[in-house]
Amino acid sequence: MYNIVQRASAIFAFAMTVMFGLLLSIAISSLYITSNPIGKVDINELNIWLYNYANKETEFAFIEMNIDADLTSLFNWNTKQLFVAVVAEYETELHELNQVVLWDSIIRSKEDAHIKGNKVRNEKYEFVDITPSFGEVNAKYSIYWDVMPYVGFLVGGKTGTNQTIPFPVPLNEKVYN
Repeated sequence: MYNIVQRASAIFAFAMTVMFGLLLSIAISSLYITSNPIGKVDINELNIWLYNYANKETEFAFIEMNIDADLTSLFNWNTKQLFVAVVAEYETELHELNQVVLWDSIIRSKEDAHIKGNKVRNEKYEFVDITPSFGEVNAKYSIYWDVMPYVGFLVGGKTGTNQTIPFPVPLNEKVYN
């Protein structure tokens, strides 16, 4: 009646249906797992320097900060890794929301999910505004996180903003590079 190829095809189709059903239930159920990540960013030092960049005088900000975050509650059986970033947010006259990444990290295990960094500098990313000058604005510093699951949807969020710092006046007249 049925040859071996037809039987193997039926078993394979049934196995794929069960697997996709299992993966769908994992993806949906992981959305309902509650978490409570906490973290704060303390700015120790914020300096503004003038540089000649693309034949314009442009202000660059250099920051030294302390980072303390406990993101262990974001790890569950469906978490592959976390992407964590410290972001500066501020408003200017021309733009309602400016966001600049100052520091980032990829966390691959629950044991590494408690981040404690002292005197961390923004060496990887430049802190510069879209205009040549920051002006008289205040910046808020937050920790953003994205959960990258094994199966399912990407989920992200941020810890509460705990500090607002005004930008100081530039420290030097001109630095030419």
